[in-house]
Order: sequence, then structure tokens, then C-alpha cells
Amino acid sequence: MPLSQPPALLYQIHHYPATLIETRVDRRACPLTMRPILPQDAKLLERMLDGLAPETRRNRFHGAIRLSSDRLLQMSHVDYRRHLAMVVTTEVDGAEQLIADARYVVEPGDEGAEFALVVADGWQCQGVGAWAMQSLQRAATNVGLQWLHGDVLNGNPPMLSLMKRCGFALSQDSKDKQVVRAQRRLGAQGVPIRAVRYGFRSWLRRAWPASHQALAR
Repeated sequence: MPLSQPPALLYQIHHYPATLIETRVDRRACPLTMRPILPQDAKLLERMLDGLAPETRRNRFHGAIRLSSDRLLQMSHVDYRRHLAMVVTTEVDGAEQLIADARYVVEPGDEGAEFALVVADGWQCQGVGAWAMQSLQRAATNVGLQWLHGDVLNGNPPMLSLMKRCGFALSQDSKDKQVVRAQRRLGAQGVPIRAVRYGFRSWLRRAWPASHQALAR
């Protein structure tokens, strides 16, 4: 699902939505963290995208493209208002590794947003994609968006199945028979999110030394 390329945006750490951070242990007893992306994640994002199988890359970008350094920087430098990106990470051999990226870009009019999702091949069908989509939907609802929509290739049954489980309506694109439009109307009321725990504040201080000051604002 190719996401419309957003305009260049200035990243500001005081906008970092720390309340969106979540942790869980997956069915393989592996600890996972979902958090809004940070500017320094560009290299981690590049490694994840470079490691995708050709079919997975095609499903995400609707083509076997390799992203430029500028595009990777743009994907990791978001303003968290009009462009929100959530990443799921785990630890491999003591180093953080990205295993999923879910994001939306708000459209003109501020009523809806286009979303995109990709999960690393080794982590598909493990509940990671559903978790990321649920988080994205909560975030969109809480900022007042009314719709989320995205394009899925009709040759991507796992993604189409995930969209149905997440409550999206599917319809054939009128101009491209290879594309299915997934759309969901969001709830009118915000969804409660948990307060940031001390451990998350400590993690943010390690990730971005000035970020703990922003959390107090």
C-alpha cells in the first residue's frame, strides 16, 4: 500500500506522543515495544526494509523500489500530528531491531488519513500487524480523525484478511483491478490510553536525552 508522500515536516521533540508507547510479550515469550518513530530510527528502518522479501516489498510499496536516503529520513522525521508513524521493535543479540512500521498521513480537510503497514517477513502472522493497526486507529480517533483508508493489492490475502479483522470495509478500486480499497470509519469518542510509566520515561531519556523535559509539558 503506497502511502502518499507527505510534505517535508519539521520534527519537534516536544510533540513526541509518549502515551502511545506500549509493551507486550508475544506468543514466543519475546518482549516487544511499540512506540512512535524517532529521527535516529532511519538506519533501523532502512535495515528492516532492505531485509524484506521482494513480494513483501511489492505489497508495501506496490513496486520493488529501493528508498533513497532522503525518503528514509523523511519517514523517520515526522511531526506526530499530520504524519504519525508507529514502529514495533524487539531486541536481537543486544541490539534494537525494527519488525513493523505502521503510519498515517492526514489528508487535506483534516477528516481522514491514508495509512500504510509493513511487517518483517519473520514476524508476519504473529499478531504484530493487528497490534500496530489497533494502535494506529486509537491514535487517529483520539486526534479527531473520522476515517482511515489505504490501498491493498488484491494479491495480498493476509493483508486483506487483517483488514477485515480490524473492521475495515473492502471495495474494488474503480480504476485499478489490482487494488482493493480498505476503509474504516472511526469512533466519535476518544479511546483511553495509559499514562506513561516511569520505565518508559527512562527509555526516552536514553533514546533522546532532551525528551524527558518534553514529557513534563
